[in-house]
Amino acid sequence: MTTSSASTEALWSERVAAWRNSGESIAVFARGQDFSDSALRYWQARLSRLGKEERRPRIVPLVAKSQAPSARAVVAAATPSSDVVVEVGSARIRLSRGFDPEVLLSVVTALGGGAR
Repeated sequence: MTTSSASTEALWSERVAAWRNSGESIAVFARGQDFSDSALRYWQARLSRLGKEERRPRIVPLVAKSQAPSARAVVAAATPSSDVVVEVGSARIRLSRGFDPEVLLSVVTALGGGAR
């Protein structure tokens, strides 16, 4: 994303947030502004879609431990009752039942193993 498109997205994100906080309809909120109600509707939908895409778990390459260590992430085989160990580089993350996939995604991405 270019700086220009990032700043445009940020501007519209602020406008959409202001509209939501106003409690007004889109038409009423946009009246007298330097943008149309249709533009606000478009950006509300677009930002909503972008938000869903960002929250969607990303798939990282998985290989069995016996395969090449060059893989970005390695998951050890697990039985239904055991923990799962995810390796990203030299880091190991042990997951138990009920783990939060969004936290895992954040950690894997921070370690450089996420597909961004």
